[in-house]
Amino acid sequence: MQGAFGAWQNNVFTMNKKTAPADDPLAGIRKKIGELKDDMDQVKRLLPRPSILSWIWKERNWSIAAILVLATSIAGGVWYVSGLILDRHIVAAVAVSNSPIQADIRRIDGDVQQVKAMVGVLQTQIAAQRYSKIPPKELKAHKEELNQLKTTLAQLPPTSPGYWPVAFQIIELASQSNFAGIGNLPEGRESSYDNVKSSPPGGFGVISNRRAVLKNHVEGLIFKNCIIRFEPNVLLVNDVFVDCIFIFPTVQFPSQPLQKIATTLLASDLSRVTLNAS
Repeated sequence: MQGAFGAWQNNVFTMNKKTAPADDPLAGIRKKIGELKDDMDQVKRLLPRPSILSWIWKERNWSIAAILVLATSIAGGVWYVSGLILDRHIVAAVAVSNSPIQADIRRIDGDVQQVKAMVGVLQTQIAAQRYSKIPPKELKAHKEELNQLKTTLAQLPPTSPGYWPVAFQIIELASQSNFAGIGNLPEGRESSYDNVKSSPPGGFGVISNRRAVLKNHVEGLIFKNCIIRFEPNVLLVNDVFVDCIFIFPTVQFPSQPLQKIATTLLASDLSRVTLNAS
């Protein structure tokens, strides 16, 4: 229809141009209309034709928006999944790289703890040597210090080098500080208790004021104000000791029953203690 209208405009313009008289007052207006039409035609020729992309955008703008949203969602999902995979690989890589470091840290920590235990045993040994030079009758004045050394030693690992000889010495010194009648006991005479069992416990009565050596299986006896010497092979079962001095054999690696006896004495009040080491 636009083409028909343009053709009609051309016919009118041509007809008016041919038939208009010289003194026609509208001739100038018609001329201007003709010039404007020529300019419009020239502009139309110069304007670029619409591209396929602009047509798609004009005709399918709703579908483009949907495609963009879908593409964005897919990209976000891919990014999330790839992030999870990457994080998992990073965590695995860090765990693998840290495993030797963790092993070194544990080893160093173990070495530090072992050194601390060795220092503690050495300090206790030095103190024990100092107190061993004090006459037994005067150790009562150092009862609190010796009990503190006994408690400190009980908190150290018994696997520390030199632990048991020091433990035996501290137990002997601490038990001497509890004992008042050491000077009244005869020298060199010991009563031997070897494979002895009292049933019921204490059926032999209270064994008091003597030196006693315990060997093999000793069960159900009660000792009071005695100097007790343990043989390396001793096994104690439900034996009671009241205000006694305990003397251990000189060994670096004592038997398990002897270790159990010493461990109980380190953690107990030496004024009265029941020992089981079977």
